[in-house]
Amino acid sequence: MNDALKNIDMPTLIKLVETQGKWLAQQQPRRALDEIADMQQVFETCTSHVRHELQTALATMTPGIPLSNAEFDLEVQIRPERPAYWVADAIDGAVQYLCGLPLWTITLCLVQDSKPVLAVVHDAANACTYHAQAGLGAYCNDNPLRVATRSAIEAAFIGTSFPNYPQRPKAEIDDFLLRMASIIPRVFAQRWMGPASLSLSQLAEGKLDGYWETGRSLYDWLPGALIAQEAGARVRGLDGRTFDWDCNGILAASPAMYPQLEKLLAK
Repeated sequence: MNDALKNIDMPTLIKLVETQGKWLAQQQPRRALDEIADMQQVFETCTSHVRHELQTALATMTPGIPLSNAEFDLEVQIRPERPAYWVADAIDGAVQYLCGLPLWTITLCLVQDSKPVLAVVHDAANACTYHAQAGLGAYCNDNPLRVATRSAIEAAFIGTSFPNYPQRPKAEIDDFLLRMASIIPRVFAQRWMGPASLSLSQLAEGKLDGYWETGRSLYDWLPGALIAQEAGARVRGLDGRTFDWDCNGILAASPAMYPQLEKLLAK
């Protein structure tokens, strides 16, 4: 087992994330606020509180392993920050959260030796906590997870995320639309099902057959990618490269669906 995992009590860690998810749910606006500035204030207040609580608890649980501050810094995310560190997203799916909708999560991931080795994704709206440790399988509320076994591409239910906020370069939007046009006519359904952490966890649960996304939002993908992999999914860069720090995009799917989706999404 990885050195950083030896002293981590998984139930305590899960409880920490769930407690912060419950607090966030209590603070969530019931509907969209009228002004962007008001939404920004709520976001900053809530994320600052949660990050403080996580950082304080993690400093006791795993002393010497810091919490990354690079959630929104894609330039930092192109390489590992240090040998071991935590990556957290206090509100993954912030737009939904700020508009009073479900489909948001709170995530926590431990990176060691350049790889995600522990992940927790809490879906507060549905009281679902997905978690995994490298080599030890994936679970939802302690129930083992396994990807779906469907093999017909015509029956595939696929998730993605639109490159619309924050604003992405036009080239990335064009790339997304080109791939979307290739896949929609061939699958049963192509849907946006919330943030990557939730969709990848639902892939692990067998509710989705695959998930793809353009761009380089690695820290958004790490927790769900580990959970999906531990449930039997194949996970690689959308460019066909190993899922790693320099990959472009992500493609994750059950083994039966992966080759078919890879072919459809190839440029």
